[in-house]
Amino acid sequence: MKKLATCLIGLIVLAGVSTAKEYTLQECIEMAKKTDRNVTFARNAVKTANDAVWVRAGQFLPAASISGSYRKTDQGQTSPQVISIGGGAVIESPGEPARTIKSYSAGASVGYTLFDGFQNVWDYLQSRAQKHSADYNYTAAISDLVYVVKGQYYVVLKARRDLDVAKDAVKRSDELLKLFQEKYDLGSASLSDVLKQKVQSGTDQLTLVTADQALKSAVDNLAVLVGMQPGSDFDIAEMEMQKEEIGELDTYVQKALSAHPTLLSAREGISSSRYGVKSAFGQYLPTLSWSFSYGWNKDQWSQIKKFGPEDHSGTVSLNLQYNIFDRFARKAAVSGAKAGLSDARSTELQTRNQVVRDVRAAYQNIQLAEESMKLSTETEAAAKEDMDLVQAKYNLGAAALWELLDAEVSLKTAQFNRVSAEFDYNLALAKLHNAMGEQ
Repeated sequence: MKKLATCLIGLIVLAGVSTAKEYTLQECIEMAKKTDRNVTFARNAVKTANDAVWVRAGQFLPAASISGSYRKTDQGQTSPQVISIGGGAVIESPGEPARTIKSYSAGASVGYTLFDGFQNVWDYLQSRAQKHSADYNYTAAISDLVYVVKGQYYVVLKARRDLDVAKDAVKRSDELLKLFQEKYDLGSASLSDVLKQKVQSGTDQLTLVTADQALKSAVDNLAVLVGMQPGSDFDIAEMEMQKEEIGELDTYVQKALSAHPTLLSAREGISSSRYGVKSAFGQYLPTLSWSFSYGWNKDQWSQIKKFGPEDHSGTVSLNLQYNIFDRFARKAAVSGAKAGLSDARSTELQTRNQVVRDVRAAYQNIQLAEESMKLSTETEAAAKEDMDLVQAKYNLGAAALWELLDAEVSLKTAQFNRVSAEFDYNLALAKLHNAMGEQ
């Protein structure tokens, strides 16, 4: 059993000696930013929204175009015609010969909307609000990604700590098994003691194998998250667990309400919807537009390419239009815009409440995690001291086997609990920053 445990630990240690490149937490975050799907979508949404701002801004500028055309028409020969001219006289008119007609044209035009019910103004302001909303959504996507990467990074660190605890437990079990075997050989321990310790040793070895597999799985999950293939040249660097001084809850709540990107995006959504309502009402006002065109149309290109004042045509027009009846299209547009504003306000309220809820939950989890870390550290120290005392008493024959086994299990449990408490604290700390929209 001892040889089996030694081989098992040796294999796991060799497997754990990785030659893969180690990445820090910040490096993992930067890698994930480049490949994460949600961040990519949010980044593309920002580009699209920025293009929309340019399109809306273009409504304040005149539209200009140039044109040119060439036209060729082939006409076949026409048949002769008999024409009666009165008094019985008849003449025959010969048909027209075949011919080719060519025409050339060139011109330029400029058009400008002088007034459209201020729809261009409201549309432009709406596009800017939508651009700001997209920017905030991108920031929120980054914040969420950072939280996820941190969480998975901490899972790997926790798995490493658990593996170390499992290795120590196997070593203790081997030492106890050796002790029991020696006592049994000397006649001071029963065969039952040896067998019970073999069972405990087997249990600890199984825990070790499970912890090793958990670590490999955690590394693979993090590799996928940062855009690398599982099993590739990837590992993480060791780091100390974070620790921060936690202030008052109201301070974090107010900070989140003033700076959380998702909430700011929702507020921009309200602004965008308000501009949309104003733009929809603008459809009830008349539109005034102006245009000017200038061009040439000749049957010879040599007469066109001079672009002289001869044979040109120029047109200036001023157009005033008012839609008397549009089959209720404007009414539907206004109703839809108002519904969008109502939805935006509802979204902002719900987002606000969710932000407050998340900050409060993260704050409470940190307080719980701090208390758990304190208790688990004290419990581990007590369990280690108890293990040493019980083993010394057992060696002197003053303690029973079950007391020693119970102390061993208690120590291992306390060590796992301490690692878990540290992980929970760091995860709660990362969640608090995420709840406030920070990275």
